[in-house]
Amino acid sequence: METIKEKYIRLRPQIKQGDLILFRGKKILARLIQQSDDNAYYNHIGVVGEIAGSLFIIDSNKHGVKPDRLSDRVFSYEKGDFTILKSNCSTQKIKSALSKLLKKADYVKYKYDFFNGAKAMLNRFFKTNFKIKINPYREICSMFILPYALELDIVYTVVEDNKLFFPQDYIRFLKNGYLIN
Repeated sequence: METIKEKYIRLRPQIKQGDLILFRGKKILARLIQQSDDNAYYNHIGVVGEIAGSLFIIDSNKHGVKPDRLSDRVFSYEKGDFTILKSNCSTQKIKSALSKLLKKADYVKYKYDFFNGAKAMLNRFFKTNFKIKINPYREICSMFILPYALELDIVYTVVEDNKLFFPQDYIRFLKNGYLIN
């Protein structure tokens, strides 16, 4: 069985700036997200950036929105998994959409939206209707990436009231993107 490190080494030549990366974690929060979302496979998402040939992940996590070296993040999912979601758009359109996403993060010091994330998990799991009040300074990973994915036609949304777009929704609502495993 291929380890996550072996998979990353195998896929690394195909990973490019602007790709989305979906993760499957094994820690408690990852498992809670997966279980609340109809036993979803994926529980985290970010976008890949490239600087001088090195790949980074830009995502919303417990530390806010900031880049981390992609290999470090992938290897931190020691017993987990990942997949790459690619856009069918031109390199120029991908760069433009990525630039907008990064500029948005320059102007807002995002923090992770644990409160709305927890309410969204409860709404999905127990079919409750806790009110989700969007805070422009807080995001969960999948909502931070959503405007980028929509601009590139990677996904279409079916976001209902009091629901947030979750990582697995990028697979459920795939439009013009494709996966590499």
